[in-house]
Amino acid sequence: MTDIDKAARADAYFERLRDANVAALWTIPGTLATEPTLDEVPYVWRAEEIFPLLEEAVSIADLGEDTDRRALNASNPTRRFGTSHNLVAGYQLVLPGETAPAHRHTPSAIRLLLQGSGHTTVDGEPVLMERGDLVLTPPNTWHDHRHNGTEPMIWLDGLDVPFVRGQHAQFAEEYPNGELQKITQEEDASVHRYFAGLNPVDEGWEKQHSPLNKYAYSTSRAALAEYHRGQGEPAWGSRLEYVNPLTGGHVIPTLSCYLTLLPEGGRTTVRRQTPSAVFCVLEGRGHSIIEGERYDWSENDFFVVPSWHRYEHVADDGDAVIFELSDLPIYEPFGLLRVEVGPKRGDA
Repeated sequence: MTDIDKAARADAYFERLRDANVAALWTIPGTLATEPTLDEVPYVWRAEEIFPLLEEAVSIADLGEDTDRRALNASNPTRRFGTSHNLVAGYQLVLPGETAPAHRHTPSAIRLLLQGSGHTTVDGEPVLMERGDLVLTPPNTWHDHRHNGTEPMIWLDGLDVPFVRGQHAQFAEEYPNGELQKITQEEDASVHRYFAGLNPVDEGWEKQHSPLNKYAYSTSRAALAEYHRGQGEPAWGSRLEYVNPLTGGHVIPTLSCYLTLLPEGGRTTVRRQTPSAVFCVLEGRGHSIIEGERYDWSENDFFVVPSWHRYEHVADDGDAVIFELSDLPIYEPFGLLRVEVGPKRGDA
């Protein structure tokens, strides 16, 4: 058989494969890749640039008339939607006197308050949000926002929408009559019940997410500082996970959250892992080295480290406190979690 005859026969063969809607494995790049394909890129969204755009949105989108949520989502430069392949993050603004009607949905969400104060009501519990507080809205929990303060309220949203969409499992429901939900509990009731290190023994909790709707920054920051001192104030910093107080597990089945304290001049351990992460700076100024490139950040900025990218953080000006949202829990049940941790700075 000549080369011309072989090529013609192959062309006809692959044409028949296309007609049958099958593909030859040996012709598809990356099907047997030895490492993940790095589809997304690192990126920093800076508060000094985005906050003015968010404030300008007030004249574009009236809350309650034009939209239920005045939010700007962060899209990875390589994607039309999504900060990473599983996560979407962004800033949201509510002005004094405004309310955002109640709804619920299958995607899970967290909120990290950056400016002002106000309330998110979660399943009938009014949760007071103050700077640095982490508030959970787990899947299918009713939630709305109410702002009775005097300063614009801005927070970081973090959701697993890209993951849920990819599983064809995204559903949403508006609260009846488009209203705010009825308050059925006292303010911060879950914090008072579960946040003292003492858990009710006569109450059952069968849900997969944490019973806590808020993790107060004042408490979390103090615990992190005490832990850091107890560890001898290591130059590579200290990192704690927000956990379900009943199980010690992740706060939400698809999302895990962490808080890192990095002393001025310190550098974290180099890390690479299959999960992606969004980091938000609560205190300090510094930079991260991600796959050899420098990314500067300061207070209220957030940035993404995509899957399987080597990274480390450096505190340049003052101690840095960095919040982290990760899709790590998605990887654990399927044996897909892989983490590489380099030597701590100062080690041989």
